[in-house]
Amino acid sequence: MTEPMLETQEKARVLLVDDEEGVRMSLRALLDREYRIASVASGEEAIEELARFQPDLVLLDVKLLPSMSGLDTLQYIKTFDERIEVVMITAFASLATLNEALRRGAFGYLIKPFPRRDLALMVRDALVRRSARGDRA
Repeated sequence: MTEPMLETQEKARVLLVDDEEGVRMSLRALLDREYRIASVASGEEAIEELARFQPDLVLLDVKLLPSMSGLDTLQYIKTFDERIEVVMITAFASLATLNEALRRGAFGYLIKPFPRRDLALMVRDALVRRSARGDRA
């Protein structure tokens, strides 16, 4: 594949879901050069955004406020479209919660604060898995 062909491809779509605006802003700053980004503050907003934005990947906080948890949001995303890759992010790592997220279909998880390189690799690997299955919308 030549370089000009790469430039004409549509950027992968990444939805950021975190109730902390600072986290969303930081993630956007790290990812917006390579990906199309949308961000929301709650699970409910994420659900509303799925059909409109059609994300390839969702970065999803485990502890969302006020009402819908990250795990419930993950389950809804996978019901909506199982091809969407989901990476859980959390500052409060619990092995039971992370195992449950993986059981419900999360690609992986990152524990805050995480190095920029770990984020880049996780996003890349999740998108590679999606495209390897030929599921690009």
